[in-house]
Amino acid sequence: MKTKYILLYTLSFTLIAKCVYPQTANNDSISKRHNEMMAIIMTQPKVPIKTIGILVYDGYNTLDAMGPYHTLSEIMGSKAFFIAKQKGMVKNQRGLLIQVDTSFSEVKSLDILVIPGGAVETFMQTQDTTTLNWIKRIDKTTKYTTSVCTGSWILGATGLLKGKNATSNWYRAEEMMTIYGANFKKERWVTDGKYWTSAGVTAGMDMSLAIIDDLFGRKYTEGVMLNLEYDPKPPYNAGSPEKTEPIVADMMKKMYDMILLPLIDAEKKKVSPKNPTIFSKWPALGEYHKIMSATFHPAEVGNLEPLKDRAIELKTRAKYISQSAIPEDFQKPGIQELISKLEKESASLAELVIAKKADDTLKKAIYSLHDRFHEIMGKCRE
Repeated sequence: MKTKYILLYTLSFTLIAKCVYPQTANNDSISKRHNEMMAIIMTQPKVPIKTIGILVYDGYNTLDAMGPYHTLSEIMGSKAFFIAKQKGMVKNQRGLLIQVDTSFSEVKSLDILVIPGGAVETFMQTQDTTTLNWIKRIDKTTKYTTSVCTGSWILGATGLLKGKNATSNWYRAEEMMTIYGANFKKERWVTDGKYWTSAGVTAGMDMSLAIIDDLFGRKYTEGVMLNLEYDPKPPYNAGSPEKTEPIVADMMKKMYDMILLPLIDAEKKKVSPKNPTIFSKWPALGEYHKIMSATFHPAEVGNLEPLKDRAIELKTRAKYISQSAIPEDFQKPGIQELISKLEKESASLAELVIAKKADDTLKKAIYSLHDRFHEIMGKCRE
């Protein structure tokens, strides 16, 4: 039920209350509650939102687009609509057709832009200069530029996420964000200025609710959540790599690798010669990253054996970083302090492994160390 209908019901309630209840002291209480309700419904956003455009293309993931479409439509006074390169029928990942009545050429500005993800077709959009140029043009006018799931690949390919904090679908998320120069953050949704990115599929609704909260505050947002009866209760505490059984997570990753890894590898080869990486400029940091990737990613899916085998190597490589010369490009305020912390925390992690601490303790430590490493990466990109 859209919020404007709630307004009509509330007004009706007021008229009925005046007719039914006598003019007594209780009336003051009823009037006060009515005023409080009206204040919530009539909350003004911190910035006006009139147009919300959802980009769609053949192969988009349904809920990536429909979740934010339905949720953001609760912004009173706004119009949410779908946009495609050309008008006409657009099919989702499973062949469901929707009629799109608005083309790129008809949209010159938006308040909110939502870019959904998918799989192979999404990767193809990262190569489509017409789509990328349109996004960059619209971004000049937006108050929120957002992506859901692998939609961050498309947004990243425009160059708009370079140096920004961002998240993505769990599949090779850090690897993909690195390709586009973004600082990967393992969160359900991430904000960096007007850029809002969410993790996979269902996270798009969480992000949309967070945008509404950013605009209107808690009470209005709770009203929207109740209107959607948004109170998830899945049958299992799963749905992310760290919560999923390792064999299942590995199966899903290998399944995606079969269709997407050749495309990703080709893209990495294509961009590498043109864009010298932090690691090519600072080899010691690159060597540390190799071991971090080889230990952290398996730990994400519950496999801590690589970490136990290579914790000492992490400690040694951290020491090499500390002893190496910081390249001139990366001599930023605070970088030396972060390197010292990385060395100390790498040594602490090695001590935990030697002491055969519980897996939960090791997992917490490698996650913390991973975040520290990316603090250094973020500082290098400043």
